[in-house]
Amino acid sequence: MTELKDFMYELGRYAEQMHVLKDRYENLTEAEKKLVMEEAPEDLSSPQERFVQVFRWMEELQERLGIENEE
Repeated sequence: MTELKDFMYELGRYAEQMHVLKDRYENLTEAEKKLVMEEAPEDLSSPQERFVQVFRWMEELQERLGIENEE
């Protein structure tokens, strides 16, 4: 279970970084957003979409494991 706890810790850190990245992306102009996404790998979703995916993943794992959100 220690490895799972470590994984959850790192997933939380990843989710926090995705939140920062999403915020920075949202502050870009539309032209800058377009440039960023044009150069992104084809299968990579936008920071806004990735943010939602990562947080949903983390919340579902926390719920399944009975972990309280520590906000």
